[in-house]
Amino acid sequence: MIGSPWRLAALAAASLTLAAAATASADTYTVYSCKGPTGVPNAAAGWAATPPASGQGQVVNGCPSSGPLSALLSGVQIFGGSSATWSFGAPTDTRIVSFAAARKTTGVSPPSRQSNDVSYLLDTDSVNLELCDVSNTSSCVADLTDPVDKQGLDAAYVRFSVLCTTGGSQTCSRPLRADFDNIRVGLKDTLPPAVSGVNVIDNGERSGILTVGYSASDRGGGVYRAVISVDGKPAAAQPLGGADCTDANPADADPYQFLVPVPCPGAVNGAVTRVNYRDLTPGPHGIEIAVEDAAGNSTSVFGPVQFPRLNAENAPSTPAQLQRLVNARLRMWFVKTRTRRYTSRYGQRVVTRGRLLDRAGKPIRGARIDVFHRLRSTGHRRLLKTGLKTRADGRLTLILPLNVDTRTIEYAYRALRPGPITSRQLLRLTVKRHGRTFIRKLKSRT
Repeated sequence: MIGSPWRLAALAAASLTLAAAATASADTYTVYSCKGPTGVPNAAAGWAATPPASGQGQVVNGCPSSGPLSALLSGVQIFGGSSATWSFGAPTDTRIVSFAAARKTTGVSPPSRQSNDVSYLLDTDSVNLELCDVSNTSSCVADLTDPVDKQGLDAAYVRFSVLCTTGGSQTCSRPLRADFDNIRVGLKDTLPPAVSGVNVIDNGERSGILTVGYSASDRGGGVYRAVISVDGKPAAAQPLGGADCTDANPADADPYQFLVPVPCPGAVNGAVTRVNYRDLTPGPHGIEIAVEDAAGNSTSVFGPVQFPRLNAENAPSTPAQLQRLVNARLRMWFVKTRTRRYTSRYGQRVVTRGRLLDRAGKPIRGARIDVFHRLRSTGHRRLLKTGLKTRADGRLTLILPLNVDTRTIEYAYRALRPGPITSRQLLRLTVKRHGRTFIRKLKSRT
């Protein structure tokens, strides 16, 4: 089971991040390699030396120790056909749409164009992004040191290579090296998560915590998080994945940044999301729960639903209506005496009635009333009835069981459900049996 209650109020600032991310994600997420956005070294996840280095070509992964991802040609003699390549392949159901990195080459600039017998290449399956080679059209006259940033791509892979372009048994005249650090690959994932098995575990009327269970699956970046919206605005996010499925840079406004190509699980079963009414500002709210994948694609799970809800039938959700219900008062009495105290014989039917009115004397229709019994035998307060409702004229009737003993009965009205009691009435019943006050004896435990 995943999920636990958390404070929406404590995450108020997160609503700004969530709102900004809703417009900034555009169905994409970013994968960082080598140094992440916070400068902490990490493995070059997703990068592979494919094809393997050949001849005097070498590949070096210095990322875990704060170094770059390197491809190089070295040695006194570099034979023709030597090469070294690093490549990043887009995961299934994604496409590469951007590539950026801190890039540096060493050995690209030749003494003269005619002696340029080594090449550096940054390309995708559809386009060359950078090329330094022996052709007269090559624009490389010096080593490349500025950051590289390529947008608007649509590729299955991106790679960088160094190679000796001399053919046959000839050798290249000098070494060549390409170093890449702080690599950012943008992946497009257009498929939203699928949601199944939605179940309202607890509607929150008694516990105060709306609890919804569900399962979710996703193709592409995986199932990332549940997002709770309050009154149409994102207010809090609940992680649904593991350690990799977390924002690599929580300090900025983009939550879709990770350190691995497929950061989140493809399926999450038995997820549970909870909303505690005590974490919301007073009053009714429209609550909606949705699931996001790693690219920000969203699928609704539950809602919108009013929570807490106004405790009246067909009551419009307005501040004036809430105030009217908060100010409503409940009156209850025993039918026999029209008082709040009554003495009855054991086995005799006892009927109670009451009415719920606002300050203007108008009835509150369809309001649920909780009935608590405080037993003289134990002194404990127990909720024995929750389905009692006021009629169209605000009246209600409750007939007590014939076998009740002496007790205090509390009728409780809440303007919001869940919510605090806003009006209550106590009725005190004394039951006589064989001329004595009847208090049921507790059975002794052996």
